[in-house]
Amino acid sequence: MAETFNFRLITPTGVLFDGAVEQVTAVGPLGEFGVLPMHTNFITSLAPGVITLRLGDASFNEFLLAGGLAEVKDGVMTALAVEAEAPGAVDRARAAVEATTAEHRLAAMSMFDPEYEEAEQALRLARARAQIEQLRRAPR
Repeated sequence: MAETFNFRLITPTGVLFDGAVEQVTAVGPLGEFGVLPMHTNFITSLAPGVITLRLGDASFNEFLLAGGLAEVKDGVMTALAVEAEAPGAVDRARAAVEATTAEHRLAAMSMFDPEYEEAEQALRLARARAQIEQLRRAPR
């Protein structure tokens, strides 16, 4: 059996996952990153996207995150997600409509608008939901 480390996924509504994993792959502000056992300590923000957990039994678990923070400290990774859902729970047709609406909203704003950053984040999440099948990494 491969080496594992403890991973926790926490949302405002509770703990979604707490257990041993072989690897975690997530999306940060600079792109995708991976964490393996004995990873150096670090902290980063999480961008909207899919977080993939490779479990100790070689199976996979995935969640669509709306963003948040991730910390690796002393061999334990903790992800604090704004919101998380299973990819299978995403209604892609509705997500495509949300992405179009978010694109129009952002296009009508100035980057100096106080709500611009929030609208940009909503667009990233809507696009991730609409493209969920392309973003998933686990074998199906």
